[in-house]
Amino acid sequence: MTRKKLLLTALTVVIGIVLGVGGTIAAQTFIFKKPSVAESSQPKPKKDGPVVPIGEFIVNLQHGSILKTSIALEGVDTKAGETLKTKDAFLKDRVNLVLSDKSLADVQTPEAREKLKQELIVKLNEVAEDKIQNVLFQSFVYQ
Repeated sequence: MTRKKLLLTALTVVIGIVLGVGGTIAAQTFIFKKPSVAESSQPKPKKDGPVVPIGEFIVNLQHGSILKTSIALEGVDTKAGETLKTKDAFLKDRVNLVLSDKSLADVQTPEAREKLKQELIVKLNEVAEDKIQNVLFQSFVYQ
C-alpha cells in the first residue's frame, strides 16, 4: 500500500470515529435527555390547603381498648375549607365508624397510624367530594 492510501485510510477512520462519538453524545444530550437525579427525585411541591379541625374523638376500640384523638383535615385548596365545614357532622360520623372498627394493634405502631390516615382520607373523601389531602392527628392516646 502506498503511503498516500495509508494516510487517507487512517484519516477516514479518525473522521468516522469523531463523527460517531460526537453524534452519539449530541443525541443523548438533546434527543434522549433524561432528567437528572436531582430533578427526578424531587417531588413536586403540593399546595398547602386550609387546615380544619373537626374535633376530639374518644372511641372504644375492639377488645376493650380506648382511643382518644384529636383530628384536623387539610383541604386540597382554599375552597375546600368551606366544604369541610359544611360537611362537619358527616365527617365526624365517618371518623367514628372507621375508628371504632379498629383494634389496639391497628393503632399502636407508626406504620399502623399511617395506614389509618390513608384509610381515613379515602373514607372521608367519599363524603367530602375529594377535598381532603391529609389527615392530621393533633393528639393520639390509646389504652
